Amino acid sequence: MTRLTKMLSAVLGPVRVAELRNDISSFWRMGFAAAGRFRPIPADEKEVVLAKRMTFKGDVPIPIRNGVYEQGRMAFRLPRPQFETAAGLIVTPNGGAWREGCFEERFSAGQPGLRLLLENRHPVETLPKAVVIQCAHNDTYGDWVSEYLIPVLRAAPLSAPLLLPVQIASKSFVARDLGALGVEWRAIEQPIHIENACVLRQQKFFVHFSEEEVKLLRRVFGEPASQARPGSVVYLSRHGEASDVADRRYPNLAIEAIVTARGGRVIRTGEARRDDYIAAALEAETVIFDHGSAFYNSLGWPVRRVVEIVSDDWWNNAFLMLSYAAGNRDYTIIRGDLGDAHVERLLTQTLDAPLDLSVAS
Repeated sequence: MTRLTKMLSAVLGPVRVAELRNDISSFWRMGFAAAGRFRPIPADEKEVVLAKRMTFKGDVPIPIRNGVYEQGRMAFRLPRPQFETAAGLIVTPNGGAWREGCFEERFSAGQPGLRLLLENRHPVETLPKAVVIQCAHNDTYGDWVSEYLIPVLRAAPLSAPLLLPVQIASKSFVARDLGALGVEWRAIEQPIHIENACVLRQQKFFVHFSEEEVKLLRRVFGEPASQARPGSVVYLSRHGEASDVADRRYPNLAIEAIVTARGGRVIRTGEARRDDYIAAALEAETVIFDHGSAFYNSLGWPVRRVVEIVSDDWWNNAFLMLSYAAGNRDYTIIRGDLGDAHVERLLTQTLDAPLDLSVAS
């Protein structure tokens, strides 16, 4: 299935393939719901409203169909509780949550497709208490920070051990971050029956970060301590790095050359350690980054300008939302697929321009 998905992504693009997979899965969900074996989150709990408008400069990414330099941060119309209790919950390795023979979307880690709906749910052990997280994705470091780490930080200290789906639990950064926070946790390697489960509910819509969530994340990534060196630049380069979600290309070497010529610092994110990001903090007045989760590390830096390099094959507005929530308003997007000459021209213009007066100091 993974091989087929990659082949289709190469032809249709990863966004279109994701849409097609969801369309197919919706038929299975309707069928299981009609049979009383799937209980979706009610429609009114999924309704969203506009919470804030934010603008950017530079290029308009392909997914923004109306071509405007504006995005809206959406929030759930009905605020969700931070947690809910669920008696007699069975959780499965891929993140499913079952009760009385019915898949409960409001308690699960992901909207189910056929594989999750047919997953073995016969428990091999029973726990009196445990904590699980309701969210949508289990794939990447970005998913971990956005959908798992934030609710853990919001609820800490946890009242019981945290159980995680095997895919996200296998990542090295999970053990690193939870170990630093002193959280007791384990992977769901076989179905587990929880007599009294505490489910941490998804609070934000998609990747639309709020100011409160940035404050939570800074407990991990640090608070900006002081002003960065005026004129300093850091480039978070994905050179040599592969994506967990979608193949995408960036003009890394061309940008690295521009930054190096200006006396800036290049961090190749596939090789970087947490200490490398800490050491770069006072050199990060301007941060240039290839769209990717390494940008989370900038939350501990005194950033005043952000330049995002995007691929036409894959983009969402997560980091625009994150930057605004962190107080940064000077935000430029550059489409790397338009060629090295375009990137060099627009990046040079951006770096030569004065900082916007609206940015956080």
